[in-house]
Amino acid sequence: MTALVHLIVFLASVGIVWYFAGVLVDAVSRIAKRSCRTGFFTAFFVLGFLTSISEFSVAINAGIAGVPGVSVGNLIGASFVVLLFIVPLLAIAGQGIRFNTAIPREVFLITLSAIALPTLLVMDGNVTRTEGFFALLAYGTVAYVLFKNRTPIRTCEPAVGGFIERTRSLLVEMARVVVGAVAIFAAAHFLVEQALYFSHALSVPSSLMGLLLLSIGTNIPEIVIAVRSLFKQRSDIAFGDYLGSAAMNTLIFGGLAIFAGGFAVEPTEFMATALLFVAGLTLLYLFARSKLAITRGEGAFLMLFYVAFLAFQVYTLTRFAGS
Repeated sequence: MTALVHLIVFLASVGIVWYFAGVLVDAVSRIAKRSCRTGFFTAFFVLGFLTSISEFSVAINAGIAGVPGVSVGNLIGASFVVLLFIVPLLAIAGQGIRFNTAIPREVFLITLSAIALPTLLVMDGNVTRTEGFFALLAYGTVAYVLFKNRTPIRTCEPAVGGFIERTRSLLVEMARVVVGAVAIFAAAHFLVEQALYFSHALSVPSSLMGLLLLSIGTNIPEIVIAVRSLFKQRSDIAFGDYLGSAAMNTLIFGGLAIFAGGFAVEPTEFMATALLFVAGLTLLYLFARSKLAITRGEGAFLMLFYVAFLAFQVYTLTRFAGS
């Protein structure tokens, strides 16, 4: 296939993820409302998991293909995109984000620490199985403290119709979730293949392609939620999904390290990324802690970290391409 065909396949895969992410998010939102589940808690675990299906898919396909670096770059880049691009974008476009005390400050700090962990673990260029177990433990800690401190925010719709009608409606929504998940998983397989093609064609490390290219493509579901939350004025629920999705990347990272028996990456790709990510998350925590909100100006300042990250990755890409 020519480079143009590979590009078309990549864009088509992104389009599939975009469409079925919308189907999946709508179905899960309706299920959560009809089940009267806690809003932020549901967003963190249910939407956080479901919008991470593409990252799960990339990790599984990359592990099977023997190129875990693709997934590692994707996971770290995805967390960067979610928290230092989408969240600031939501704050800028939506005139700020208010959390409505949906998450206690200490739980927020623990969650951000777990999200930053994979970036720190790859800085030496070597990821072991022990570090994979440590990442799983970090996610388990977040899950425990969130469950212990779950909030009473609710998004509930009254039951309509008889038992058979309600059951049928629930089964239809669950079927949409399954179809959406399968479609996203399949599309992620092609995303990995095209990322490997461009990695080889440009003579750059596969993990760099994950950082720069896949991290955007696999975060289409989160971008869908950002756009829709602006119209529905539910940025607090969207933020729960973003934290859940980024924290899920730590869980996937741990599973990948254990499954692959450890692996090596090019450390120079992640040094600047780690510094920018940790600094950005620190400011995100300080901004949110002050008044449980992120203003439009704070969002614009946080966006600079993603701009710097993107500029560094483009510079690294051109350096490898020119060598």
